[in-house]
Amino acid sequence: GFEEYDAPVLESEQLYTRKAGEEVTQQLYSFRDKGDRPVALRPEMTPSLARMVMAKGKGLVLPVKWFSIPQCWRYERMTRGRRREHYQWNMDIWGVAGVEAEAELIS
Repeated sequence: GFEEYDAPVLESEQLYTRKAGEEVTQQLYSFRDKGDRPVALRPEMTPSLARMVMAKGKGLVLPVKWFSIPQCWRYERMTRGRRREHYQWNMDIWGVAGVEAEAELIS
């Protein structure tokens, strides 16, 4: 079975720029918090998930099977099927070599 996980809706802007470069800031709802730190509403869950896994490090018992349906935001032109606020369904398996994890996710 899969365990549900969640992450903060507000993350450091750097979490997203490290993955996608500075140009991603044009697609973020971002601002400076009261501590003058650049922060952003999460546009997707993958960077938050990677941060959580790295933070747990070797203390994480593998394989990990997690799922989430987080609320996300992107500052971009709305089109059919793509809104500024959306939910994203995630299913992730960490710690399985080979295609077995992908096969499990697809089934």
